[in-house]
Amino acid sequence: MKHITLLIICFLTVLFISVVVHMPVSFALRYIPEMPSLKIDSPSGTIWAGEAQNIGWNNDNFGHATWQFQPLTLLQGKAHYSFRFGRGSDAKLMGKGNFGVGLSGVYAENVVVSMPAKNVLDQLSMPLPITVDGNLELSINEYIYAQPWCQTATGTLVWNGSQIGSPLGGLELGTVITDLKCEESRLTVTGEHNDNQLTASIKGELLPDQRYNVDALFKPNTEFPKAMKSQLRWLGRPNNNGEYPFTYAGKLN
Repeated sequence: MKHITLLIICFLTVLFISVVVHMPVSFALRYIPEMPSLKIDSPSGTIWAGEAQNIGWNNDNFGHATWQFQPLTLLQGKAHYSFRFGRGSDAKLMGKGNFGVGLSGVYAENVVVSMPAKNVLDQLSMPLPITVDGNLELSINEYIYAQPWCQTATGTLVWNGSQIGSPLGGLELGTVITDLKCEESRLTVTGEHNDNQLTASIKGELLPDQRYNVDALFKPNTEFPKAMKSQLRWLGRPNNNGEYPFTYAGKLN
């Protein structure tokens, strides 16, 4: 009788492990915490390793995504995955990193996301006739989700090969680095830049209702384009430090 009981326990254990290991991701997604902004199209594979034809957030398409479970993180009370996404993204958005669910909720860490700078400008209803070039790279050290953006987050935003064009001339700023922070879905970006063309500082804020505001200062330096410098008078008088202030506000499209 003991042998029969032992065999039944072993059979049930193997059956349970097999069910969990081969559980379809489409079934498991029914039981994760609800995130109304998140859309996962045509998921396939298992909860341990799989893919989705498209990941969406609100009305944005982030393209094809793959994930791989990291089993050792279970010892830390986490369900932790590595992921990649971006193939087929509308905005040419590419990314990779780690995400999971822990005691603090849905989180992400060591995430790197990149996209062309001009695609970001298309999302902002700025009144100036300017163009931008280069690539934006967002590095997120840690992130904890809360509607609609985040509970907390820290990281950096790097603009590589940055260029700004206007009817009066252009600026080539090289690499521009800013710091990113989020508290209770209030996202802030701050940064400074200094080269032979200009000295500048910027502070931007994105609020939970998708409104944004940007405050910036810039001061032309020795290699500032002459055609642009001759038109600065239309901006009004600079402050006592020779800086021109700019303020923008609006709402994401």
